[in-house]
Amino acid sequence: MRKYILKRLLAIIPSMIVVSIVIFLIIHLTPGDPAAVMLGDQADPEKIAALREKLGFNDPLIVQYFRWVWKVLHGNLGTSLYNDDPMMKIILDHLAPTFSLTVFALLIAVGIAVPLGIVAARKRGLLPDNIISVFSMIGISLPSFLLGLLLILFFAVRLRWLPVAGYKTVADGWADHLRYLVMPAMALGGMEAGLILRMTRSSMLEVLNSDYIRTAKAKGERQFQITMKEALKNALIPIITAIGQTFMGLMSGATVVEQVFNIPGIGKLIITAVNQRDYEVVQAIVLFVSVMNILICLVVDLIYAAVDPRVRLGE
Repeated sequence: MRKYILKRLLAIIPSMIVVSIVIFLIIHLTPGDPAAVMLGDQADPEKIAALREKLGFNDPLIVQYFRWVWKVLHGNLGTSLYNDDPMMKIILDHLAPTFSLTVFALLIAVGIAVPLGIVAARKRGLLPDNIISVFSMIGISLPSFLLGLLLILFFAVRLRWLPVAGYKTVADGWADHLRYLVMPAMALGGMEAGLILRMTRSSMLEVLNSDYIRTAKAKGERQFQITMKEALKNALIPIITAIGQTFMGLMSGATVVEQVFNIPGIGKLIITAVNQRDYEVVQAIVLFVSVMNILICLVVDLIYAAVDPRVRLGE
């Protein structure tokens, strides 16, 4: 297991390098003068020249890249033009709402999708399977922002059970924290629940048709034990893959939902940065989210190895 972990850690180094190059080039090779774009079309040429000098845009591109990488390796992601706080502090302050929303949405998606996927596989071709399939198609087809607006209309406007928008931290109390996250988490997790459900059903169907499952049935083992102990265990790899991809999608795709529910997360931060043309903030956020996705992939790979020993043996 240690060799496998070391191998996976070494494998992410090339990914990190490629990601850093792509992010740096996308920002620096866009048409126009970055300093002029950041300050606006009506900015004084002297201010533009001063900003170019401050940010090092007058240096060769390769020098700028390695200087930026050196700063990143030392935890310096730059400084916002509109805020004197370090970028790491700004990102971490906005990360907590996004992380809470993502985890809550993932719990809702997995809690709904996996049990329904198992039931659909066991009742293949019957009424429960058809109903669940319709549910999954609705979840996949319905955009998160539209589902969010429908939830606001029903639960907040008509029933008045939940707040329309806003955010409360854990320090304000878990009850209020969860009340403000219920609707955005349902909106964000709805589509992902449909995807995980379909993957769970497909994976379980493949395993339930295996010879060893038929043998277990012939031996008289209980259906519940066969499903949970034998089938689900061997169907976990594709399900874990879907859950890992869902987590990455939720982390990087919460922007619209955060805007709809006025949640001060990473998505709202990056939209504000784009509107303000705050180059340093956009670059830092994209890098941070990309690194998070790479690390999530690493965690998923390690879970593979823990669930199925054949993975770490290269089988």
